[in-house]
Amino acid sequence: MPGVLSSDIRRPFPDDPDRYQIAFGTFDDPNVPEEDTYLPMIRESKFCAPCHYGVFWDTTIYNSFGEWLASPYSDTENGKTCQECHMPAPTIYDGAEVTNVAPGKGGIERDPMTIHAHLQRGSTDQEFLKSALTMTAEVLQENDSIVVEVSLFNDNTGHHIPTDSPLRHLILLVEAEDSEGHELALQNGNRLPEWCGIGNPKEGYYAGRPGTAYAKILQELWTNVIPTAAYWNQTSLVSDNRIAAMQTANSSYIFSTNEASNITVSVTLIYRRAYRTLVDQKGWDAPDIIMAQQILAVGR
Repeated sequence: MPGVLSSDIRRPFPDDPDRYQIAFGTFDDPNVPEEDTYLPMIRESKFCAPCHYGVFWDTTIYNSFGEWLASPYSDTENGKTCQECHMPAPTIYDGAEVTNVAPGKGGIERDPMTIHAHLQRGSTDQEFLKSALTMTAEVLQENDSIVVEVSLFNDNTGHHIPTDSPLRHLILLVEAEDSEGHELALQNGNRLPEWCGIGNPKEGYYAGRPGTAYAKILQELWTNVIPTAAYWNQTSLVSDNRIAAMQTANSSYIFSTNEASNITVSVTLIYRRAYRTLVDQKGWDAPDIIMAQQILAVGR
């Protein structure tokens, strides 16, 4: 059962009229006994599992909890919980550590390391998103060609990148041009698939351009639509090349130089929230986010 349907939350004190609301948390003292209930499981990653694991029509659609569980981050001694990354302590407000969640209104002073931030930082936080992985790129000269080698190391995220919604994907765009702005021809290496958008690259349509896309690709069985995120329809998994925690994705691209000089290579990693065709159809305001970019100069 997906989401909250998989959780059975039993309200304590159902017959006590003085307990008009309930809040589960990690404070184990009776500061607000009428409302607060100590729930130690909130400190554990498994608390996140109900909403971050979903199977529809026997196809696993999203599973960031399972990805975390299979990663080194789940190690009980040296790993990290979901909360340590997405709800870190201490909480900083106006540049200072929070020590009282309700000063002057009955709150008590606490160790700031027990007060966790509730911002739930994720893909909507661009600074947080850009820290998710490390991209390195280098250019090697080989006779009348150059070789661009790119490495994407998921060194700072406890699950796959990207994760959860199958709409999300990464686009690694690799471009090379000479001093006059002429593009160098790609001799060998991946090109971006059609679902990266057919059209003007200057407007974000990158199909056929040198690069690699990272995504979990689903196909609807009844309509054959691919890729799809309509997982309420029956789907099957076509491919999944997302980058797992502590894993590295390597790719290389060979461009012909001929007589070109003063070559510039641009390597850009783009986070896209949804497939371009769907964004256009829906009229969504979902701009691309540049996670990393390197500009490399090659002199000849």
